[in-house]
Amino acid sequence: MEKLHHTPKGWGKPCKEPAMIFWEIDISAGRFFLDFAWLGALLLAGFFVRFKVQFFQRYLIPANLLAGILGLMIGMNGFGFIDLTSEHLGVYVYHLLALLFIGLSLRAAHKNIGLSSVKTGIIFIITYLLQGIIGLLITFGLIFTVQPDLFAGIGMLPPLAFGMNPGIAYTIGQNWEGFGFENGGIVGLTFAAAGFLAAYTTGVYFVKRGIQKGKAELIQPGSHATQFHLPDTDQGLSAGKITTSPGVLESLSFHIGLIGGTYLLTYLFLIAGEAVLNIAGAANEASTLWSFHFIFAAIIALGVRKVVDVTGSASYVDDVTMTRISNFFMDLMITASVAAISITVIGAYWLPLLLISLSVVIATWWTLEKLVGSLFPDFTLERFAAIYGNMTGTLQSGLLLLRILDEKMETPVSYNLVYGSGLALVLGFPLLLLINAPVHYFSSVTAGFGIVLVIMALYLLLLLLALFYLNGRK
Repeated sequence: MEKLHHTPKGWGKPCKEPAMIFWEIDISAGRFFLDFAWLGALLLAGFFVRFKVQFFQRYLIPANLLAGILGLMIGMNGFGFIDLTSEHLGVYVYHLLALLFIGLSLRAAHKNIGLSSVKTGIIFIITYLLQGIIGLLITFGLIFTVQPDLFAGIGMLPPLAFGMNPGIAYTIGQNWEGFGFENGGIVGLTFAAAGFLAAYTTGVYFVKRGIQKGKAELIQPGSHATQFHLPDTDQGLSAGKITTSPGVLESLSFHIGLIGGTYLLTYLFLIAGEAVLNIAGAANEASTLWSFHFIFAAIIALGVRKVVDVTGSASYVDDVTMTRISNFFMDLMITASVAAISITVIGAYWLPLLLISLSVVIATWWTLEKLVGSLFPDFTLERFAAIYGNMTGTLQSGLLLLRILDEKMETPVSYNLVYGSGLALVLGFPLLLLINAPVHYFSSVTAGFGIVLVIMALYLLLLLLALFYLNGRK
């Protein structure tokens, strides 16, 4: 079992851990490849378990999540049969997160996202804010009653873990460990696991109940959809185009090389950025720079894609191939995220984890039901399922729930979900910057998160006004 380590409490400004911890950790080449061999074996085992057990099919549990659970059970945080440690898995989650964003950002740009996608993106941000506000309110309640030493930032992890993805929750949580949040990265992953549980249990329940009430627009109550399960193969789907001659360079190698080259540019940018911060006397911001590496990776990837388009090389980059590579990174990241969870850490934080997770899931369901119902007259259940899955799990979870109602993706909902997510990342960037302010600019971290709570409430009010203004437009 992982041993809890001592770090200073969250009321002041302790010494920070190295900003580049994920780049400087000592992992031998043999250990690295063995770890990924185990992750690959776990993915195959998860696929086999899902294929054989109807319960997992009925609740749409994906193989990557099952792989992570298996890794948790037999890894060093479980029975210790294989040498998969939280430290190594956390490093992989950190880097896979950036690679995922690069792969998605290197795809061709789409200029017209439509008003429905804009509304969807604003709903995402509203839900992020609501999840953070509820998390902080519960955290402050615990701090001023039974857990005075609780790090206040734990209340900000739900929008990262539920609304975004486990990689972001781990990266930010781990960064806060240098400011007094013991095992913050693992706590972030635990919240993410709770979100996956909500997406694939309550999400399926809400969808099936909607079908039975006749709210689905493409299927009838009592049809086979109430017994829906995802197929283990998708025959006939495009696997991407071959864009280069195999005799010169394998097409897949070209795409992976483009992702790798972009990540190298990201690393050089971060090195230069840290140097500039040191010269400017803002060395304390270096940890924030490195913890937001995935944002800079996405921005640089967009720039690389622009260069590709301007130079007339767009034919060499296939969007489907980039999407499949990104899905591969997502599978590995989710497996590593769940396998890295520590039972010891859960035991130390069980009360805030339980109270915040339950409250956030209930609030997310209620808010989305009200907002989606009032803003979208068409495909209301389909939109609710997609957004709820995304706001408790990942984009993959939202699309899985949507497939119950829209098996062939014939509605505009999947389109709105994808582009709404991209818009939410842009609108949510101030929120990502805001959440690190308490550890840098306040002598009391707890007081700093109190200020963040007030700012988030004002931002939420502003977005609600903007959303209902947009709803009045045709």
